Amino acid sequence: MTLADRVQVLTLVDQATPADQALLSSLVAAGDPDMATSYRQVATALGLDVPGGDDDLRDVLKADVQQVHQYWRHH
Repeated sequence: MTLADRVQVLTLVDQATPADQALLSSLVAAGDPDMATSYRQVATALGLDVPGGDDDLRDVLKADVQQVHQYWRHH
């Protein structure tokens, strides 16, 4: 699967994510640092703001992963 294919699939998955929830693609990006670029592209395609710095993005991904786990643990 190419990078463009991954971005397209993750964007399609996250289109259904409510605005008050973290993107599911954060799970992929947090598990694979090379996917940070993909996460940025997915978030941008969905009209979301993404931090420009890598350190700030890692903080966002860490928080998003915690939010995703917490949400799905109770559903």
